[in-house]
Formats: sequence, structure tokens, C-alpha cells
Amino acid sequence: MTNTQALAVVLLSAFFVYSIRFLGLALGKRLPKTGVFKKGMDALPGTIFAALVFPGLLAAGWQGIVAAVFIVIITKKTGNVMLAMLTGVAAVALLRIPIF
Repeated sequence: MTNTQALAVVLLSAFFVYSIRFLGLALGKRLPKTGVFKKGMDALPGTIFAALVFPGLLAAGWQGIVAAVFIVIITKKTGNVMLAMLTGVAAVALLRIPIF
């Protein structure tokens, strides 16, 4: 792959990613705010989160599960999602350090 091709791939990827984000923001204002559609949309974030997170947790092994417990505790105690994410990353990193 040449430098020109690599640059084209990066620029096209950025275009598509930001297009999807922009369209989501622009079209999201036009969605119904009541009724069955709203109930379905309110349920989506949890299901999407579960679909994205649980396979990764299982693949990470016991370290990932321990980190998830830390994340839940930190989020419940502080409400700070960024702190919870940093705690989870630090927990996995520290738990993967070989002791012996």
C-alpha cells in the first residue's frame, strides 16, 4: 500500500465515521419523543452496551471480570464514568502483570 492509498483510507474512514455521527445527531431530533418508539429507543442503550461489553469481558478472562466489578463499584459510588473507565483499565493492566 502506498502512502497515497493509506491517506485515502484514513480520510475516507474519517469521512464515514463523522458522517454517521452527524446524521445521528441531525436525524435524532426528528424521532418521536413519546409512545412505543420512545420505549424501544430507551431500551436500546442497555442492550447495545451489553452486546458490546459482555463478549469483551469474557474474552478478557478473570481480569476483565474483576475490572468490571471495580467499574460498577466506582460508577455507583462516584457517578464519574471517566474515573470508572480509568480504574477498569488500570485494574486489567495491574492484574495482567506476572507476579512469578
